[in-house]
Amino acid sequence: MRKFKLTLLACCIFCSQANATSLYSEDTYQSLVEDPIAKKVGDSVTVLVVEKSSAATNNQSNNDQSVNVGGKFSTSTREEKGSLGLNFGYNGTDSATRYGKLQAQITVDIIEKDRLGRLRLEGKQKILIDGEEQFISVKGWIRPEHIDSNNNILSTRISQADIEYTGFDNDEPGFFTRFFSWLGF
Repeated sequence: MRKFKLTLLACCIFCSQANATSLYSEDTYQSLVEDPIAKKVGDSVTVLVVEKSSAATNNQSNNDQSVNVGGKFSTSTREEKGSLGLNFGYNGTDSATRYGKLQAQITVDIIEKDRLGRLRLEGKQKILIDGEEQFISVKGWIRPEHIDSNNNILSTRISQADIEYTGFDNDEPGFFTRFFSWLGF
């Protein structure tokens, strides 16, 4: 009986110092049946760039100018009269419509996580198509809940988005285009 009491006393003393912690941690949990969703620095996310923009302007102007010159010349035998009139007129309408559409797919890296849990993305890609170089870069902030199960996110979900697309074309304008541009048309 004395051994039992000593064992019970030892258990009470040592058990009071034991700390219980959960085996489950939300930050490090990874399911065995699904792909992990990107949510920490160093993970990759595919951005589906779907951007459209349009703008239109319209300008109308009327400009009328007139110049009249008249004169009379006379000598004793003959009288000459003459006049000259010039009218200049311009009626013009100018309109411009611009439409842009960009669809691309680029995988970027998570480079920062702020104290609110938002993730900062950054990445760039260079593509060479038939001798033409094209560059695309994406930067911005996202919320982790906007990332879908395939680690994709739409570009419209990126706040403070900085999306750049540039392409360098090696084609030169034709002779007539250069000629009329030289004339100012």
